[in-house]
Amino acid sequence: MDNERQTPDSKRSPLDRKPWPMWPIALSILSFIVFYTWFQFTFRKTEKPYEPSRAMQDRVERAAEKNLYDWYSLAVNPIARKTISNTPSIVPDNLERPLEEELPSQIVYYIPRKPILIPIAAGVLSDPTFNQTQPLSIALEIPAAFAESPFFHLTALYKEDSLILLAEMRVETETELAELKSNGPAKTLYFSIDTQPIENEWVTVKLYTSEKFYQWQIKRM
Repeated sequence: MDNERQTPDSKRSPLDRKPWPMWPIALSILSFIVFYTWFQFTFRKTEKPYEPSRAMQDRVERAAEKNLYDWYSLAVNPIARKTISNTPSIVPDNLERPLEEELPSQIVYYIPRKPILIPIAAGVLSDPTFNQTQPLSIALEIPAAFAESPFFHLTALYKEDSLILLAEMRVETETELAELKSNGPAKTLYFSIDTQPIENEWVTVKLYTSEKFYQWQIKRM
């Protein structure tokens, strides 16, 4: 009785049965590829992915360029000894607030990290006048340990009627700065500062060290 109920297909061996047709599978795969391609081109973001390291590098580069919310990074170059005559006395004042509160907020934002400044300057001399065809000359008398270090750098930032100078040590930590003696003999360094972008007739100059700041005015001739 059981043998009579079996259908003809059930009597066949697995080798005799026809395989399933492949065209539905191929059609499904093709449909998925078409849909996925359409979805990617329609909804994917066209902007570049956010890269934190690249963003930080861009911020550093912007700080070096002349586009700090209209602040200009002026070129500063060491020069040979020069006589700076008719210089009014530049008397330092104590720095009462942290540097980040003294500097304009745009500079604080764009400088990648807080500058490490030398503690003191024994004296500052500056040309009282300038013009756009000749750089401004200044002289800094600072401890020889800083003056002779390859890491000393004078940064100049200008906007409208303000010129900010930062007497920096380009070191990684303040511990490295502490290893240099600030009470030793002094040495005078001379620098020229590019004045081509300066358009105002009168400019207030502020030179910052970590303990004091020096302020004076220069006039365009």
